[in-house]
Amino acid sequence: MKNVQKILSLTLIFALMLSLTRCANVVSPSGGPKDTVPPIVLQASPENQSTNFSGKEIHITFDEYVTLNNPNNNIMISPPLENNPEYKLNGKSLIIKFKEPLKSDVTYSINFGEAIKDLHEGNVFKDYSFTFSTGDVIDTLTFEGKVLQAADHKPSPDFFVMLYTENDTLPFDSLPYLVRPNYVTKTDKEGKFKFSGLKENEYLIFALKDGNSNLRFDLPNEEIGFTVDNLQLTINSLQLTGDSLQLTVDSLRVKNEPFILYSFLEEDSVQRLLKKEVPEDGLLRFAFSYPAKDVKIEVMETLPDSFAIYPTHSANYDSILWYFTPNKDSLLLTINYDTLINDTSQISLKPRKTEGRRRGKEQTISSLNITNNVTGGKLKPEQDLIFTFKEPVTEIIMRDTSWYIEDNDTIINDLQFTQIDSFGLKYKLEKTFVPEQSYKIIIPDSVFYSFKGVTNDTTVITFKVPALSEYGNIFITIEKPEDVSQVIVELLDDKDKVVERQIIRETSKVGFKNLVPKKYKLKTILDRDGNGRWSPGHYGRKILPEDVIYHKDVIDVKANWDIVLEF
Repeated sequence: MKNVQKILSLTLIFALMLSLTRCANVVSPSGGPKDTVPPIVLQASPENQSTNFSGKEIHITFDEYVTLNNPNNNIMISPPLENNPEYKLNGKSLIIKFKEPLKSDVTYSINFGEAIKDLHEGNVFKDYSFTFSTGDVIDTLTFEGKVLQAADHKPSPDFFVMLYTENDTLPFDSLPYLVRPNYVTKTDKEGKFKFSGLKENEYLIFALKDGNSNLRFDLPNEEIGFTVDNLQLTINSLQLTGDSLQLTVDSLRVKNEPFILYSFLEEDSVQRLLKKEVPEDGLLRFAFSYPAKDVKIEVMETLPDSFAIYPTHSANYDSILWYFTPNKDSLLLTINYDTLINDTSQISLKPRKTEGRRRGKEQTISSLNITNNVTGGKLKPEQDLIFTFKEPVTEIIMRDTSWYIEDNDTIINDLQFTQIDSFGLKYKLEKTFVPEQSYKIIIPDSVFYSFKGVTNDTTVITFKVPALSEYGNIFITIEKPEDVSQVIVELLDDKDKVVERQIIRETSKVGFKNLVPKKYKLKTILDRDGNGRWSPGHYGRKILPEDVIYHKDVIDVKANWDIVLEF
């Protein structure tokens, strides 16, 4: 009987364990939906928008536990304080403790940016603003806008945007150099900024990429943005004291087009020798901060007859290039410009070390390298065949074996070349290529000779000229403003790379022809100084950066299609 009871007991225990195991497998705990809601402010002491604040601390309590992300950088207080407050978390409350007395009768605005997140999911309580006044009145005007890079209109993040009011002892224009602003905010990732708690007043507005965190424009490598005219902010209207901006304000907010500051880095106005180097065998490069047409470079020693120099320069003359016969170890040179550059030194003519040289592999040039503008086996219709050389070509010796084949018809000894640059680095083949034809160009060895006597190997180029119907065209009428020297028109691809550029000096029609079908952008630069490139501004001389204007639409070029625009 005892055995039977024992067996029954064991059976019941086993059944109970099996039941519990099955239950555990079937039922799984769930944490519920993921929390995506940012923290909520339950109360604040003093309350937001309070007046007559005289305390030393602000307490803000949330509905959940929060964390702070780099508060000293992400929290902006305007007007700025000399010392950052202490930020401390206590339970679900944030405590802000000021380390200095606050100014009397001033409205302070604290913008938390992305500094506050909930503890568990990291949901950001974005752009929370807390405003209070140490006087009887809260200043309620707001002002917002963007800071964009002047050269390409991309956002300028992490810029301080600063407002200054008139100073009794300092000239208005000198304030960004010398004193901290009356109001300050910071741009976000999209370059946007916003002020709140502003008084009706006239302001100087200034944007700064602050290199040393002192809220002053005092370093040459700090990017800036400014307006020539001051900002007049009232409760009914917002305008610059000049005629360059007229915006209306409704409910104390800018209602129509955003206010934009364009940022740039001032050019160094002093001519400097930036670098002298031998980047490769037989090439000496002098780089300058400005076009160096008036710089004098002279050899200060007697040169052997076997040593030759062929001077060239870059397109805008900011680099002077000397090609030389690499049979000398060094060269004594003097470089002079006015009183700013006086450099006399012995320069090594050995090239800088490449990876191959570091491994003991010397690189020698045995033949003259030739490149051309054939892409993917195609040469565009109405395009010349251009040959580019790594060093200047000073002699062409044509031979009877120079020939080309045109769709299986052989024409012998019919290759003629014309130099198309100043230094013999580019030549074009004097031949018109017909659409829908195939060509094979054969250039034997020893036709092109560089000034060092290096010549080419046999070169074979095979390509086809597609039909005109495979390409599209863009024709634009550009109206040149009267106060602009010239307009630079650039056609960009979808990666903002310049496909083609043209310069116009009067209102005219510009054509970009035989374009590969795809999407393009159109960009113009109002080249006021006529130097052929975009120029930044200068705050001290009140010169704004040159205007860059993008066509409002992306241009979709299709095959066998003309697009006509006005810009």
